[in-house]
Amino acid sequence: MKRSTCYYSLLFFGLFLLWGGCGYALAAEEGPWSFIGFTKYRDAIFIDKTRMSRPSTGKVLVSARIEPSAKSLFRRNIKREIPQYKKSLKNFKYLIMEVELACPEDRMRFREIQLFDKEDKVLHTATDPEAPWKPVKPGSLWKDLERAVCP
Repeated sequence: MKRSTCYYSLLFFGLFLLWGGCGYALAAEEGPWSFIGFTKYRDAIFIDKTRMSRPSTGKVLVSARIEPSAKSLFRRNIKREIPQYKKSLKNFKYLIMEVELACPEDRMRFREIQLFDKEDKVLHTATDPEAPWKPVKPGSLWKDLERAVCP
């Protein structure tokens, strides 16, 4: 995949996801995934603390999983975006992102995003280890994620 296509894919998903909403409790969690909250579109977000690492002082890498609701605006935007990759999102179920947080600076970036189908098969992967940093805004879902993983 060309770097420019990868960058625009990550930017599209990153900007869309930065519009996070408020957090709520969820009764059931599956496997290593811990519930963090819902986006403003009611899409559930989880993190996997077993895959969390601290590559340097003040930085955290964590896997985040978003499971869009059936009528999610996010789901509709993904369906519009994916045809350029000649993949079908008919069975799209969730995405997993590698999120890097710079805790003291309240910044984050999306280094990798993978879209999965109902059988846990990868539909699409976009990777950009040099993705641009975005601010973690107070009151956003990403602030909840930051509180969950930053020291």
